[in-house]
Amino acid sequence: MDIYRKTVDIEENFIQFALYIAFFPQVIAGPIESHRKFMPQINEIRKWSSHYFQSAWPLLVMGFFKKIVIADNIKIIVDKIYLLEQPSKFLLIVGTLAFTLQILMDFSAYTDLSRGLAYLLGLETSKNFQNPYLALTPTQFWDRWHITLSDWLRDYIFFPLRRHAMRAYRKRYQYFAILIPPIIAMLVSGLWHGADWPFLTWGLLHGLLIVGYQALGMGGSWQPKSWIQTFAAWIIMFSFIVFSWMFFRAPSVSWLMDVIIHSPWVKESYDLYAGLVGLSLTAFYAFPLLVKLLLDRFFSKSPWLQGLYFAAVTMLTVVYLNSSSPDFIYAQF
Repeated sequence: MDIYRKTVDIEENFIQFALYIAFFPQVIAGPIESHRKFMPQINEIRKWSSHYFQSAWPLLVMGFFKKIVIADNIKIIVDKIYLLEQPSKFLLIVGTLAFTLQILMDFSAYTDLSRGLAYLLGLETSKNFQNPYLALTPTQFWDRWHITLSDWLRDYIFFPLRRHAMRAYRKRYQYFAILIPPIIAMLVSGLWHGADWPFLTWGLLHGLLIVGYQALGMGGSWQPKSWIQTFAAWIIMFSFIVFSWMFFRAPSVSWLMDVIIHSPWVKESYDLYAGLVGLSLTAFYAFPLLVKLLLDRFFSKSPWLQGLYFAAVTMLTVVYLNSSSPDFIYAQF
């Protein structure tokens, strides 16, 4: 497609092209590198650089920490709740909040490890996450979550569809040009995760949300005018993200609808206790991420504080090592 559009030149070296296709750190779950960005690095003569070595280790340490300490321990809570025949609504919310943390940690851990390994091999791959749960709009979320997949969907699904729709409906039914491209792009995103109704429903929900925000004039360039608007926009967007993860994690849409419609908010007293314990553990495992966010924002140039943090998370990773799972969520998609 890129060659047809004449956005890249034909690659004549089969070995170099094969390395681009089968570059092992990213081949399972990304990041999805574009030919335009990654191929020039492969074609260059690679030389030893201390910058790459120094850049690799924070990524590797955080990747192992996110996976071994956070994602694998939160997974226990999530699986216990989502394997119940009919959990209460409160337990469903707790399990989904836990899954919201688990999937970010599991997937961003893989990306960190992939990027760290690439650095050690003298190659720089794309950043795939940028604090996605702080997004205020759907466009911001997809600019921060699985960034390389979002770019792929934008370049090869969304923009071609929109250009076609603008040409086909420029005189009549112009709303088709606004409605169709984001919904189809998000349905493709759902289908990419699996040909199953929960994934397709998840994709459709995000597509409709993008259309709704665009109709309200809250697209990619929208900015809140006060801290109240900022907080309200974040609460609304984060609540929708959590709600959409219910469909992503549920064993089936019918199971989820049955829980939402028929389950009580709390069944028994132990149901409430179990949910509160699950919430407490989720907050406990999320706390190191909050510390890292504050360090990066206010003490990014303090080698002592940064070094102390990495030493602490390394110690925790070693302690939790025997309880970890070798599987990554996104390895199945």
